Amino acid sequence: MHSKRGFTLIELMIVVVVLGILAAIAIPKFNQVTRRSKEAEAPPILRQLSTLQERHREATGGYAASWSDLEGGASNFADGDYYTFQITGGGSTYVACATPLDATLNLQSFRVDEGGAVGPGTC
Repeated sequence: MHSKRGFTLIELMIVVVVLGILAAIAIPKFNQVTRRSKEAEAPPILRQLSTLQERHREATGGYAASWSDLEGGASNFADGDYYTFQITGGGSTYVACATPLDATLNLQSFRVDEGGAVGPGTC
């Protein structure tokens, strides 16, 4: 007698269904983790800016209106891989923002002001 080896069509279909279910769960989770890792670029840079603004205020009596007025100059705040940074204000107030470079990535915008708290928002 011949022994038949191999998989039946039902067994193959079950494997395909299980792989489909796993992919349906894993791909959105991966996309979410990837987005959050890209968003992690902005807050530390904005915190650094806030610290430099406070140092500038202590030294001059007011906040800087541009990157070049801060310690280290504009080279400290070049665009990142995923965000562009801008600063507005000067004197007694300022707002600095991190805006996503690529809108298709659906990244969140961040901002910091003279209060020093980094949070979601735009300029």
